[in-house]
Amino acid sequence: MHRFRFAHFARALFHIHYAVEIKGLKYLHDNKVHLVMPNHPAFIDPLLLFAECWDVALCPMVDERFFRNRFFLPVLQMLDSVIVPDLEKSRRREDVAQAQQLTNIALQSLQAGKDVIFYPSGHVALEPREVIGNRRLAYEVCRNLPDETEIILVRTTGLEDSLWSKQKTKRLRLRRKVKIECVEMTAEVRHWATSALDRRSFNQRLEEWYNHEEKRTE
Repeated sequence: MHRFRFAHFARALFHIHYAVEIKGLKYLHDNKVHLVMPNHPAFIDPLLLFAECWDVALCPMVDERFFRNRFFLPVLQMLDSVIVPDLEKSRRREDVAQAQQLTNIALQSLQAGKDVIFYPSGHVALEPREVIGNRRLAYEVCRNLPDETEIILVRTTGLEDSLWSKQKTKRLRLRRKVKIECVEMTAEVRHWATSALDRRSFNQRLEEWYNHEEKRTE
């Protein structure tokens, strides 16, 4: 009930400023365990996604720093968020052990039957394109994914130059149009991860999918 009330309030608030079109929610309603990996064009895209799919028990992997914020804590607890170590420290140290710890947390959550969501880039995009670079998490998780897990990629467009983005050029628009596409990509992503591709090549495949709206798999 708390999720419903939060989502109802959030959707009413967001729809004042955003005309949201979401496709592919059916892929999250099939009673299977899901790994959900969206792009991250703006600070607000996670809230838009959660407000639209409130009836799906997605468990976000969230930096432990946000759990110390009194504003975020009740929302994170309501969403049954999975706490992960400070990602800023991880980025500074490029610590392989830290990356393995995040991988283990994601895999353990999936093995426990939770629908896990995390952002392969690990940060809000700094440019119109999604850039994952050489980050480890998505690659390592997908290489070791439990057999019955389905992979859902999510592509959000329309927020790239919004006030909630990190881009230098921003535009104020009344009722901005936002498209959210959820696509089941289990076979493709598993193939990318377990073939001869190295980590950077795997991440490039994800980047290509996020950045090319016309490349759709339904």
